[in-house]
Amino acid sequence: MKLQKSLSLSVAVLLMLCIVAACGGSPAPAAPTGAFSEKDLGVEIGGKVYYLREDSAALLAALGDGFEYSEMVSCVYDGKDKTYTYPGITVNTVPVGGKDVIEMITLTDGTYATLRGAKVGDALSSVTELYGADYFDDGYLTYSITNDPEDIEAERIQFEPLGDAVGTIYIYSPSY
Repeated sequence: MKLQKSLSLSVAVLLMLCIVAACGGSPAPAAPTGAFSEKDLGVEIGGKVYYLREDSAALLAALGDGFEYSEMVSCVYDGKDKTYTYPGITVNTVPVGGKDVIEMITLTDGTYATLRGAKVGDALSSVTELYGADYFDDGYLTYSITNDPEDIEAERIQFEPLGDAVGTIYIYSPSY
């Protein structure tokens, strides 16, 4: 009888651990491959991916405290554009539908990476290995959804060169 209770308790504990593990968040999806797409327009923090044009609350919570904050009246939307600057990453938001949505994620050092693994400080040649040769040069190595340099409204990732290396990475959804 004692063994049966102990076994039942062990099974219950294991079941609870499985439930907690399942509810702890889904693992990040595999890194995007192939042509540049919407699946590239985010950043992974703590095993979860945060994409452009999503509510910024979860990403800001994942990044935590220790940021510098600024805001200004939006030129495009009704409300305020906000900037949260952390060591290594800056998040810019715009007010849409009563929420502050992510408009741009700027990576400023090697602490954070794109979803394909590119980091500030990497050789520019490694960017083309990860993303391919289907980019345009507008002073940056720019990969956009439409791959049209004239389409200024297309979401994009821009790799700002610093010599032969990546100096800054902008994951960007223009507000036009």
